[in-house]
Amino acid sequence: EIMSMRVCVFLCILVISPVWGESTIDKQRITDWRLSSSANVKGDGAAVSSSGYDASSWYGVTVPCTIMACLIQAGVYSNLFQDAKLESVDTTQFNASWWYRAPFSSPQGFDLSNSVTIQFTGLNYRANVWVNGELIGAESQIMGAFRYFNFEISRRMNKTANGINVIAVEVFRPYDRVFDHDQDTDLAITFVDWAPNPPDYNMGLWREVNMIVAGALTLNTPLVATKLSSSMQADLTVSVNVTNNQNTTIHGALSGSIYTPDNKPLARFSQDVAVGPHQTVTVRFTSSAFSQLHISKPALWWPWQMGDPTLHTLDLQLFGSPQAKYQLSHSWNTSFGIRQMTSELDSRGNTLFSVNHNPILIRGAGWSPDLFLRPNMTKLKAEIAYVRDMNLNAIRLEGKMDPDELFDECDRLGILTMPGWCCCDAWQHWSAWGPEQMLVSGASMLDQANRLRIHASVLMFFISSDELPPQNVEQNYLTQLARAEWPNPTVSAASLRTSKITGSTGVKMSGPYSWVSPNYWLDPKAISNQLGGAYGFLTEGGPGENPLTLESFEATVSPANLWPVNSVWNYHCGAPEGNFGTLNRFTPPLYARYGNATSASGYLQRAQAATYEGHRAMFEAYSRNKYTSTGVIQWMLNSAWPSMLWHLYSYDLTPSSTYFATKIACEDVHIMYTYTDQSVWVVNSLYTDTEGLIATAEIVTKDGKALLNESWPIKTVSESTPFNVATLPSAATLKPKLGQDTVYFLRLRLWASQSSIVSDNFYWLSTAADVIAWSNSTWYNTPCSAYADFTGMQTLPPAAVTGSAVYSAGAAKVTVKSTTAGVAFFIRLRLLVGGVDIAPIMWEDNYFSMINTESRTLSAKYAPLSSGVEPSLVVEVYNGIVGEGEDI
Repeated sequence: EIMSMRVCVFLCILVISPVWGESTIDKQRITDWRLSSSANVKGDGAAVSSSGYDASSWYGVTVPCTIMACLIQAGVYSNLFQDAKLESVDTTQFNASWWYRAPFSSPQGFDLSNSVTIQFTGLNYRANVWVNGELIGAESQIMGAFRYFNFEISRRMNKTANGINVIAVEVFRPYDRVFDHDQDTDLAITFVDWAPNPPDYNMGLWREVNMIVAGALTLNTPLVATKLSSSMQADLTVSVNVTNNQNTTIHGALSGSIYTPDNKPLARFSQDVAVGPHQTVTVRFTSSAFSQLHISKPALWWPWQMGDPTLHTLDLQLFGSPQAKYQLSHSWNTSFGIRQMTSELDSRGNTLFSVNHNPILIRGAGWSPDLFLRPNMTKLKAEIAYVRDMNLNAIRLEGKMDPDELFDECDRLGILTMPGWCCCDAWQHWSAWGPEQMLVSGASMLDQANRLRIHASVLMFFISSDELPPQNVEQNYLTQLARAEWPNPTVSAASLRTSKITGSTGVKMSGPYSWVSPNYWLDPKAISNQLGGAYGFLTEGGPGENPLTLESFEATVSPANLWPVNSVWNYHCGAPEGNFGTLNRFTPPLYARYGNATSASGYLQRAQAATYEGHRAMFEAYSRNKYTSTGVIQWMLNSAWPSMLWHLYSYDLTPSSTYFATKIACEDVHIMYTYTDQSVWVVNSLYTDTEGLIATAEIVTKDGKALLNESWPIKTVSESTPFNVATLPSAATLKPKLGQDTVYFLRLRLWASQSSIVSDNFYWLSTAADVIAWSNSTWYNTPCSAYADFTGMQTLPPAAVTGSAVYSAGAAKVTVKSTTAGVAFFIRLRLLVGGVDIAPIMWEDNYFSMINTESRTLSAKYAPLSSGVEPSLVVEVYNGIVGEGEDI
């Protein structure tokens, strides 16, 4: 019955464009196709893949694109992220099959001594693949979203020079739903509870289709594994898979060279190879057999905060053909890092990762691709740059094996990646698995391990997320990783589990995922493996909700849905079927703490202050408890679409307050306040001791009246042990001095000299405490029974603030001046062009506060604007009267 519902869609016409980053005899991407639903297609696959077939009425699209991404390209749908328009898409059309179709030319000089391979790097989920009227891959074997499929087609090619060939791919949707579908077993791609389901279930050619033209022997997925001694002597092992595409054994030779970043040769090596007909063998060069691969104190690859992410180059040349042993057959050129990733269980049983024998506190966030998996390299690079700008060092990819470009960029910028399989969907429906799922899961593991193993940034792999796999599934994964010679640690689940094969995971997935008060993270009751406080390795968690800024929200919803909070607001939270499809756990504490809102702007202004508090507190807590805490992954970094939940910047790349809360909390040397006991600490994240600092603390009323002004000299802050500076007066001690006021402010600063500020951190505090109701904790939330009182912020004395800017190409220097007594609270700077915020943009700091009459100068960087275009500066203040100042 399901088969009868599969109406096909075809995609056609292919344009070839070069692939960068690898050097082969000839590797080209097949990018221009035509697409149609099978409901509108006449003929079978043999007809559709023939050169005379007329597909001119089909949609013209650029691959990679899922069916939905293709239809958006073709103008069938638009503005689907506005309001709840996504719900208007008829999902039944995707129960049918769809076709992609593309003609391509035979290479010049092509003959049967060449190999021509069509490579699919991401096909979701099942497909029939046809070339020139022949079925070369049937849906009974071609299945799996994360597998690589290679079809050697030289004997099916049009032998005429520049002759026309046709490839046609009939794609079938996956059945891989999360909620109430435990029998779905297609190991595909879902967004779990992060966002609404894509209407097409992300079916289609979601990653690149390549045509590889080479000789009889071809190379694939090289690895450079590093073993470092304690004195940083490196022993390298180079391995690569070699395939013989001919019907006879071929003798050849493989030579390799390693080059330094400045292109100087570091090592050269070679050996003969012999490969049987249609076999693949692994060729290895070890330092024991090739002494040139023993390298004394090489330039190592480091995460960016620990050192330079130095990349070397591996160049491989493969020779061999039926006619000549030394005829060039294939070549491969790739970057790699000389580094060694390891992990251990510490004395508390928590997983601690090390890079090059140096322990690292992981501070990262969870990655999400676009809801329709649309590639956007400009946006991707901006997002990875944001990770580094926020002073984070890692991203976790749960079941989202993004394109190579993401890992390339992380390699280049020194950002660690933590890929792994997904929770909650078919990847964890083990009770319904059969032989097909064991085959697909194992093949997916092998293909992804082979692909990822060369990347310097890959720290480890989670072979499951929320649950421990059954023993046979876990062993299957481990077997495939061993086949791939996986060089990095693996963790069998992202939650605290004990495997009979690999032992304890040493990590926890204890939440929270929704709002908690700032004092949660360092409360002794939260510092355990049962809750999310700053202890151990939290693989996902955080304060949850993060409503958009007003301008991002206005671009997402129509005016009629702006206010009050309604179903459209909730639709832009998590998946409607999950636990996170509303703001119901966020709005009550927001109103209790900051006062009720009467407009969208008032709600979102309060929300920015509340989310800043919460996210800063989490990262500060895990930093202060280094290495009692060994890692934290904020859930999440970014969103698949415009969301009010789980991100540090919005889908449109607008940095929200949480971006800057994270940036400050994770800065190189940071001064912080502990909500639970009023202590002040300095955290050093430089991986080297820091000396000669001065800490200062100012406590003021909302009128700017000083209640405390203290300073403390600090001789040394160790790179491994945060420094306890002092303990400040409690709220009860200060309350008599505050009268009726329930709000006061704390500014902590760290100085390298009398004029050089190392860290500047501003807190708003209350005489009323957030009282945590621990007995009501769930896996996603720990509520409060009473709340801090910041309602007095609505009656802060108005602050007069002016701003002026000096612009240069792609940069601005903004000076902000407060000209009145009191606190200018939560100042936000914006640069606009044509009334729209510049994004991406990197501010030195934002959402900051000033006390009494003072000024501050901050820089911003962004992509250079068109000639003659200059931004306009907007200064927003929580309690402000803003003078626009002068744009210079």
